[in-house]
Order: sequence, then structure tokens, then C-alpha cells
Amino acid sequence: MFVEGLDVSAYGIARSLGREGVPVYALNDRLRDALQFSRYYRKCFLYPDDPTQARAYAGDSVANEDVLLGLLLQWGRQFQSKPVLFATSDWFSRFVSNRAKELAANFLFHWVPPELFTTIIDKGKMARFCGQHGIRVPRTHATTTDDDMARLAREFPYPCLVKPIHRYTTAFPLGTAKVFVAHRPGELETFFELHPQLKGAALVQELIEGGDDQVFQCTALVDMQGEIAAYSTVRKLSQYPVGYGSMCYGRTERNEELKGEAFKLLQALGYKGLGSLEFKYRRSDGGYYFIEMNTRLPWYNGLFADAGVNLAWLAYCDLTGQKSTARKQVDCVTWMSFQNYSKWYGEAGRRSGTNAIGFVKSVAGSKSYAWWNRSDPRPFLATAGYAARRSVGAVLRRLGLR
Repeated sequence: MFVEGLDVSAYGIARSLGREGVPVYALNDRLRDALQFSRYYRKCFLYPDDPTQARAYAGDSVANEDVLLGLLLQWGRQFQSKPVLFATSDWFSRFVSNRAKELAANFLFHWVPPELFTTIIDKGKMARFCGQHGIRVPRTHATTTDDDMARLAREFPYPCLVKPIHRYTTAFPLGTAKVFVAHRPGELETFFELHPQLKGAALVQELIEGGDDQVFQCTALVDMQGEIAAYSTVRKLSQYPVGYGSMCYGRTERNEELKGEAFKLLQALGYKGLGSLEFKYRRSDGGYYFIEMNTRLPWYNGLFADAGVNLAWLAYCDLTGQKSTARKQVDCVTWMSFQNYSKWYGEAGRRSGTNAIGFVKSVAGSKSYAWWNRSDPRPFLATAGYAARRSVGAVLRRLGLR
């Protein structure tokens, strides 16, 4: 099995498949992150990290895509049977979508056709698609270069969000958050005056009220026959960055209404493969509003196997023709990224009513972690070492000694 990357998402997939006896090989531009220390990891195949090729792996250069394609085909030929290929990022998912015919000669994977992939990752197109198929979606306006922003600012409901239409190809001016919240017309108009390059590249969307614990995700496997073979429903409890980031603490939670909305959308799309759909619950009308969809497993995917629904393994079996039986998830299994949850606590924990004792209880009470696993402790120890080295470096820089 080949997994793209060496990060938390890749480790979750590696651990989920490794426990089933599947050998794991990684693809990355350089050796980094703690997956390389896992007992389940065999080898990393390195592709070039030349800066001139950096955009190639975001899918912006056909010529440089050819370089990566050639390397993958070369590596795939080393195995007697076709390895299964897992993506952990949008850029690699798009690469697989675009080059599926060539990759199919040496790999097995769930294919999302380019036209469908473009619809899914384009937030404006997905908002229109949801509206056409009876899926609730926040009021959304995909900006154009000809928009009268003063008029839009006067007419749009507040608070509202500004975010990239394509989150991995658009440079956003606010760092890691990649979202701007406007509370009144003047703030929205001023934002686009300061960043005119985002007209046509960003959308304005109604903000659904509610905290991070009102965000839910349904991740499902639609098998090669088009049937939903397995799924898991998860409730975010905290995310980092606060409000609009990735889950750093959450739990499995059965949710039939969420499942129904997610299945309805997957079927309308004619989707096959692994897909993760995010919704936000609005208490005022009791509705689940579609936020976004990823054509891959989420970064906390190690939770699924720990909760009894090993989606990575089930996808592997679907592609290789092996028999497998999906189990129902165990509810209230919590997952945590200690590093990001610590950042969340430092930024928002006290405001949310979580004190130090509550923080420690959350950490100790979790059943699934980004890096920690009792049967495979070395990745966690490596991340602890990396964190300690970064902390020492920060202290030395403040003292002017480095």
C-alpha cells in the first residue's frame, strides 16, 4: 500500500492498514514527520523537492506532473501485484484524478472523474449543486471580478465569511485560518478594497451560528458497485484554529439525520470511493447545513479503526477484491491531536470554561490520538522530541543565542 505523505493523516491510514498486515510505503518530497518511526512503515519513496517543481505537486504544471507520474509508475512496477494508492491532500487527490488512466497500469485506487472532482472542491459549484438537490447550504455568493462589492456588502446577511473558492490554490492574506469574518457591511467592503485580487477567487457565505461543537462530519466508503459499504459520523468538540480549523478533539456519535443528508448528497453526485462531508447544525431551524467535502479520509482517520469501522481497510479490500464485513461504530470514542488541542486550550480553553483539570481529563480520557498508540509508541516519542527541540530553539532565539 502506498500512502501520500508522512503526517498525521498518513499515519492514521498506515496504522489502520498495518494492524491488518498490509505493508505500508510512503510517498513524500523528503523524510519528515513521525510516520517514518512507525512499526508499520516500510520505506519512503522520495520525489523531487526542487522549488521550481513545487507547484507541480499542486497540479499547476502538466510538465512537472509528468515527472511525478513517471516516478510513481517506476516504483509501482517493483511490486508483483498492484499496490493500493491513498491520497491525504487535495493536490494529490487532483493529481490522481487527472492522471488516472496512466496510474491504473500500476496502481489500484478509487477514481473521482476530473469534472466531478472540480465540482466538489469548488465551493461555489458545490453550493449551487446542493441547492439543486435539496441539501441545505448557507447563503453563498461566489465573487466575480465585475462584482459591485458595495452593493453586495449592503445586501448580504451578517455575520458572514470570506474564504477561497479553491482553498489549496488561492493565496489568502490571513495565514493559517484562511477565512475572514465580517460583522457589518463596512468590514466586508474594506476587506475586498484591501485585497482586490480575491474578487473572483473567493466567496462570501452566511455564517451559521453555533460553536465548534455544532460541526459534524460523515465519512463514508462508496464501493466500486456504487453502494455505501461503511460510514462513520463524528462530532467536533474543538478545532484549531478556533472556529474554522481542523478538528483537534472530537468523538464518534451516531447521527441518523446527518447520515441521511450525507448519503443523499453522495448519491446525487454519483460518487464512488472515500468521501468526508462536513455539516453545521443550526439550532434555530434544526437543520444540517453543508459546509464542504473532501475526496479522501480526514486527518483524524485513525479514529475510525479505533471506533470499530476501519474505513481504510475496507477501502483496501474493496479495491483488491477481498471480502470484508463493515461493523457499526462504537460511539463516544474520542480522538485528539495533543499539539493542536494544547494550542486551542491556550487560545480559547479558558473562555470556553475548560480549566486545567478539564484539559488534563480530556487528554487522559481520549481513546484515540494523532500520534500515540500503545502498540506503536515510537511515532509519539519522535513528535515529543521534535516539540522539545522546537521549544529549546525558541528559547535560544529569544535569548539571542541562536
